Amino acid sequence: MTLLTAEEKKLLTKAVSLMDELLETLEVIQDKKLVKDLKIALREVEEGKTRPIDELVRELNIEGEI
Repeated sequence: MTLLTAEEKKLLTKAVSLMDELLETLEVIQDKKLVKDLKIALREVEEGKTRPIDELVRELNIEGEI
């Protein structure tokens, strides 16, 4: 005998996942240095100061390690 339907289990699993994501978000926004670093990184992306990861991997010669 089951207490929950398959659909209810699916919804519950999704709710748990969303709660985990919310807790992670709360942890991040409480870390002032991390928030500052994220803002800097986003600004650098907007300014075009980034490059594709595959380019960096090739430059570092670590293709087989990733």
